[in-house]
Amino acid sequence: MSAKLYFVSFLIVIVACICTLWLSKPELSNIDLHKANQYLEKIKKLYSDSFSSHITEDGDVTVDDNSTKDEESIIAAWNNFIKPPATQFKRISVGINSCVDLIVKALPVFEALQIRPGSTKDHALLNNFDDLQETFSHFFSKGSAAERSFTNKEEFEKMVSVADNVPNSQYFLGGNGLLMASKIATNFPEAEVQYIGPVGPKILELIPKRLNIPKESILPHDEVHLILEYKVNDIWGDYVTPVANRFITSHDVSNSEAAMMEIFFESMETYRPDLIIFSGLHLLDSQNPHFFKKRIEMLLPRLQMLPVFVPIHLELASMANVEFVGLVLEKVIPMIASLGLNEEELALLSYVGKGPHTESGPTLKVSDGSTPNNQPEIHKVSDIILWLLKNYGFSRKSFVESRLTRVHFHSLTYHIVGTVPEAWTNSESAVAAGTEVAGRQACNLEQLESDKVELKIPKTFRLHSKDEKLREIDEKRPVISWDVDGYHFVFSPVLVCRHPIKTVGLGDAISSTGLMYSQFLPKYRL
Repeated sequence: MSAKLYFVSFLIVIVACICTLWLSKPELSNIDLHKANQYLEKIKKLYSDSFSSHITEDGDVTVDDNSTKDEESIIAAWNNFIKPPATQFKRISVGINSCVDLIVKALPVFEALQIRPGSTKDHALLNNFDDLQETFSHFFSKGSAAERSFTNKEEFEKMVSVADNVPNSQYFLGGNGLLMASKIATNFPEAEVQYIGPVGPKILELIPKRLNIPKESILPHDEVHLILEYKVNDIWGDYVTPVANRFITSHDVSNSEAAMMEIFFESMETYRPDLIIFSGLHLLDSQNPHFFKKRIEMLLPRLQMLPVFVPIHLELASMANVEFVGLVLEKVIPMIASLGLNEEELALLSYVGKGPHTESGPTLKVSDGSTPNNQPEIHKVSDIILWLLKNYGFSRKSFVESRLTRVHFHSLTYHIVGTVPEAWTNSESAVAAGTEVAGRQACNLEQLESDKVELKIPKTFRLHSKDEKLREIDEKRPVISWDVDGYHFVFSPVLVCRHPIKTVGLGDAISSTGLMYSQFLPKYRL
């Protein structure tokens, strides 16, 4: 059978099926039509992937090998480009948030709990299932990752019990700090890694054996975080999610109160690390103002006592309390050397600090379809990173007390690092290594495979607001560097996993890998 005849026959069958469906159910809703359209798109993609991207005028099939050529070129470029720094960190101390993640498909959990889709509203705290429904709907409709604390212990335990019985639910290590420590211990065997945070029996079973856990961290129970995952184009009521992502919730006392903070900083005197990674601060966001102010007051002198030649990296995660974010921005960020965050946290910092591109609200997402996957525009992200470094970072002229010299931004489709170049080098390799590991971890691959990932950044873009040139990615040279006002910036696209197996922990893998490929120059202050 010729390609043309096969294709025409194929279309006739599909059209007949749709007509039959329409005639039998003339009252089809918008969601039903969306499902039908999704089905057609999948059929079309299956045909395209299986047979051809082009049919010639005479009906012959020509195999299109361009569909993965861009990805192949980027993978080859990364493999040739990524180089370790001249001096790699050897002794790393990481803290302070850890848990076991119960990872489960979100929609079956809501169905089992009889939670129905409804209105959207972002609650800073979840007091009941109604708050959960509204907050989940808010982020699900945007395809944005989020984390919120659940105050009702009984309802949270009921939800965990239901989730534990959903098919294919699994337990994994969780918590930004523990995930970063585990990633370094696994991927960088020459490094010695200490982790301090709440560690229960399940965590001890799952952690890499090389990870050093002081006895002060051992607890009789594990803190459980529920990771509610969803796929691209999942439908819940009237909402259709644009990308695969997850919603995290927990009733977690140890982490939400930063209970291990004192032990973590007290250990520095005896452990003497050459890199400190600190995460879990964002979880104080769920506490009342009196409590989180008291904990930050406790933190600041401990940060100040750390030697300036030992960089401390702060990894942020989902936050909602504007007062808390303001304290982090004004008090904590100038005391750390390196900052890791995604578009949600970056936009919130800019909004609270009256920075660029967030005048209308704390979001960088574009909903008009002008950017793929509703991702933030590249020039806006680099503008905000520059604003952070200029206003809260180290400067011999204006802010010599600050230690902030590096910001690592990571999103679904691209990463940007901005640095004070006298303090950090090898940033090109660091960004490339971080973007490369994102695709591998999402697809659960030892090595990237071009047919399992795809390039999703815009065809043209600007690097920053003053950039008068519209750029395009050169797949053979995907890493782009530039300098603005004395700061050094590096950009690299992500090869996004087509069918992600696990979305949680990507930011932690990205940031930890980027740090281990970075070269810190402690004499930058001289």
